[in-house]
Amino acid sequence: MDGLRHDYPEKSESGGFSLMSSKGVKAKSLLPVYQSTTFPTHVSMATGVYPDTHGILHNSFYDKKKGSYSYSPEANWIESKPIWAYLEEKGIKTATYFWVGSETDWNGIEISYSKFPFSNTVSEKTKIQQILDWLSLPDNERPRLIMSWWHGIDSTAHKYGMSDNKVSQKFAEQDQHLLDLINKIDEKDLWNKLTLIVVSDHGMTDISNLINVNELLKKGKIKSKVSLGPAIGHIFLENKKDISKAVKTLKQNKLIRVKRKNEIDESLNLIHPTRTGDIVIFTESPNMLVSRKNNNPPIGMHGYNPKTNKDMEGIFLAYGNKIKPIKINKVKQVDVAPTILSLLDVEIPIYMEGNEIQLN
Repeated sequence: MDGLRHDYPEKSESGGFSLMSSKGVKAKSLLPVYQSTTFPTHVSMATGVYPDTHGILHNSFYDKKKGSYSYSPEANWIESKPIWAYLEEKGIKTATYFWVGSETDWNGIEISYSKFPFSNTVSEKTKIQQILDWLSLPDNERPRLIMSWWHGIDSTAHKYGMSDNKVSQKFAEQDQHLLDLINKIDEKDLWNKLTLIVVSDHGMTDISNLINVNELLKKGKIKSKVSLGPAIGHIFLENKKDISKAVKTLKQNKLIRVKRKNEIDESLNLIHPTRTGDIVIFTESPNMLVSRKNNNPPIGMHGYNPKTNKDMEGIFLAYGNKIKPIKINKVKQVDVAPTILSLLDVEIPIYMEGNEIQLN
């Protein structure tokens, strides 16, 4: 569920989240990868590796060899094997309904069932029906893994901010949709062989200040290619001799931290051979990096460092087969794929950087 912050399941009184919290596994929170935006987080959950390994550093980014990427449906930008490709290679059918990187084959490996192109106008009711249709297929045709993106509260929170009642209303709708899915699976009597995992890609926080990075560089007369997310910006210099001047120029804004590529902390998992800038800048909420003036800026935003901003933490719940009702500590997004493989009794490949989550 997009943008669902760690504390939102507690707001459920009689919906799907309340049921899963009381009868299944509920983690204290889910720690997203950094930058905590939709594309890198979805791909980390699907691959079990961090963004510096799978290569999707943000929803849009620049690659010095391949050029610009922006919300691309092309799976081959992903540099680590997604879980559906790993399973399909083993002859295990999979299905996705709007999951980043699943719209095309990955290095020649096709997914058995996939709904695309992405559209945020498709209702959860429509997705539920398709999920049920997949579950109703004969054993030899039924996918053993189904992954689906749901709206969560993301778009509403971006527009109105986290304290607005419209966000609470949107959560209540999602809570009811989740309960509807659980009840429909009940009717099919499938819980003895089905596990439902609900995660979010990131949390959300309110912002109030925009930092125009291109304006800063223009004042310093720095020529560069700029690739920005809300919290991290990559500066690719036209002339590498300008690096000291560019660092000095950017440091004039005290709301951003400036690092040369070789100064970046490896534990942030942001250093990629061709997609990390010569200079990387960082900011924290309530600030947001932008490339141009915005007369209608968002009120809610994400992307910030989950190690320092608790609002970025998401959710992890599990219910059904092989699940006992327990509360567990924080888990990581890179743990999702190994956990799914364990539930499917499939070997976890050594390239995955996450660990299996204990669910019983």
